[in-house]
Amino acid sequence: MADPVNDLRRLAWKGLALLPRPVRDLASLPVRRRADAELRALAAMPGAARRLYLGPWNTAGQAWAWARAAEQRLPDTAAQNLWAQRSLTQAHFHYPADHELSVLAQRGRVREIHGARVLAQASHVLFESGRPVLADFHAASMLDDVAALDAAGVRHGVIYHGSEIRDLREHAQTYAHSPFRAPEREWDDYFLTLQSIVGKNRADLASYAATGAPVFVSTPDLVDFVPGATVLPLVVDVDRFAGAAAASGVTPLERARPVVLHAPSNPVLKGTAVVEEVLEGMQQAGLVEYRRLSGVPHAQMAAFVADADVVVDQVVLGNPGVLMTEALAAGRLVVTHLRPEVLARWPEAPPVVEADPGSLREMLATVLGDRAAYQELASRGTAWARDQHDGRTAAAVLGRWLDSPLLAPGG
Repeated sequence: MADPVNDLRRLAWKGLALLPRPVRDLASLPVRRRADAELRALAAMPGAARRLYLGPWNTAGQAWAWARAAEQRLPDTAAQNLWAQRSLTQAHFHYPADHELSVLAQRGRVREIHGARVLAQASHVLFESGRPVLADFHAASMLDDVAALDAAGVRHGVIYHGSEIRDLREHAQTYAHSPFRAPEREWDDYFLTLQSIVGKNRADLASYAATGAPVFVSTPDLVDFVPGATVLPLVVDVDRFAGAAAASGVTPLERARPVVLHAPSNPVLKGTAVVEEVLEGMQQAGLVEYRRLSGVPHAQMAAFVADADVVVDQVVLGNPGVLMTEALAAGRLVVTHLRPEVLARWPEAPPVVEADPGSLREMLATVLGDRAAYQELASRGTAWARDQHDGRTAAAVLGRWLDSPLLAPGG
C-alpha cells in the first residue's frame, strides 16, 4: 500500500529539483544541516590495533553479527557495521547496526563527514555485495572507494550474500530444481532485473580481482558462482534461539498436529508456491498446522521458530540461509534443499531433511510416520549450529585476513 507521507516527500523533492540552483540550495539548507548532524552523531570507532568496518547493507543482520564475532573473539580488534537505508519504503526487519544512515542523512555531506571518518579510523573495510562504504552506497560500486582506501592505507575485501552474485543461467544449468529454469525469453521483469544486477556485480568483481584483495561468500553454495572465494560463515545467536525453544516448552513432533513454519524472505526463490500447495493440503487433511510468516521483525523470530515443530526453509534454490541455521539452533526439524556438493563443503553436514518440489509431500509424510527418528535428528541441531555458526569460525576466517601480510595488486 502506498504511504501518503512518503509520496508527499518524493513530490516535494521533485519539485525542489526543478527550482533554480540558488533557490534550491537555500531551500534544502535545513535538510542538509539535519543530515550532517545525523552523520556527525555516528559513534567513533573504538581504539584497537585492528579496526574493521563493514557495510553498507547489513543483509539479514550479518554484517553486525560478523562485527561482533570479530571484536569479541579476536584480540585487540574493534569492529563496526553500517546500514544505509535504501529508500523510505524499504522493509526494515530491525536488525541491529552500529551505524544507521537514514535516507535523510544520505542527503548530507556523506563523503566529507562519514567517508572521512572511515578513512581516518578503519584499518580494514569489508564491502557488502560490491557496494561502497564511503558514500553513494546504492548507486555506486566498491571500485569507487578503492583509490581513497588505498591512499589512506586501509585494506579492503568484499563479501557476497547470494542473489546479487548468483548467476541465474549458471544456477539453472547446475541445480535441477532451479527457479530460473524457464527459458530466458519467458523470464519476468524480476528475473531480468536480477540477472542485470548480477552481471554488473560480476563485471565489478572481475575488475576488483586485480587489487589482490580477498573475496568472501556467506554460504558454501556460492562457491559455485564465485570460484576461489572464501566462505565467511553466517553467524546466529545460538543461545537466544535455543533459549527461546527451552522457554516455549515445545518438543518437536510431540503434538498430534505439528506446527510447520515457512517464512520466505523471497517467495520466488524459496519455492513458496510449492511449499504452500503441499502444506495447505496437509493442513486441510488435519495432518499439520501451517503457519506462514512475512514482515516479522527479527527480534520476534526466535519466539515464532520456537513455537514450531518443523521449519520448511526452501525447496528450489539450494542455499543454506540464516533461517535454516536459526531453526537448527532452536532444535527444530528443518526441511530444505541442499545439493550433495554443498553439504560436502561443511566439516559436518547440517542435520536437516532434504526435500525438493517433487519430494516435499513424501518427506513430510515420512516424518509424521517416524516421529522418534526425526525428533532425534532435530535434537542435533543446536550443537551443530553452535559448532559451525556461533561466530567462532567466522572470527577465525576474519582473523586470518586481518593478520595476513599485505599483497601487491595481482599478488
